[in-house]
Amino acid sequence: MNIVIIGNIVSFIGSLIMISVGLMKTKRQILITQNLQFAVMTVSNLILGGVTGALSNVVGIVRNIISSRVSFSVRWKLFFIAIQGILTIAVNKAGLIGWFPFIAAAAFTWFLDTRNERLLKAAIIFGEILWIVYDLSNSNYAGLVFDIITVFSNIAGIILITRDIRLAERRARGLADPLKFF
Repeated sequence: MNIVIIGNIVSFIGSLIMISVGLMKTKRQILITQNLQFAVMTVSNLILGGVTGALSNVVGIVRNIISSRVSFSVRWKLFFIAIQGILTIAVNKAGLIGWFPFIAAAAFTWFLDTRNERLLKAAIIFGEILWIVYDLSNSNYAGLVFDIITVFSNIAGIILITRDIRLAERRARGLADPLKFF
């Protein structure tokens, strides 16, 4: 079987997991699901020759585990961004596009400690746009399609979270639930 087909099959599995991240509402849910996605996508990236993408996913798993257990300070953020930057310098053979996983991860890492899930999802959207270009350059067509879908699922997630916040605010002010009519 062709290596590109195998890589895209593995990427398809990881991409299904990635889509579900967009529908998660809590940071804990996002990070757990994202770690599973990162593990599968690491394999796909290695099959397709996306070394900096695989590296980004491995560093992302470690970062997510640590950030869920300790107060994720600016020092931790800078540590993970620096580690990934150094490793990217060491393994990047793809030029500017090889830096896209680093840039996406750095943006996500910077906002990882936010309590604003909408802001975290916005960082995910930014990163996915970079992954669209990266996956296209590595013939990861399954990943590319799902990167696009993930952008839209995170937009949907932001809309759902915003709706829940507005509804809670209305209830707190004693206003009727506009959805109760239905």
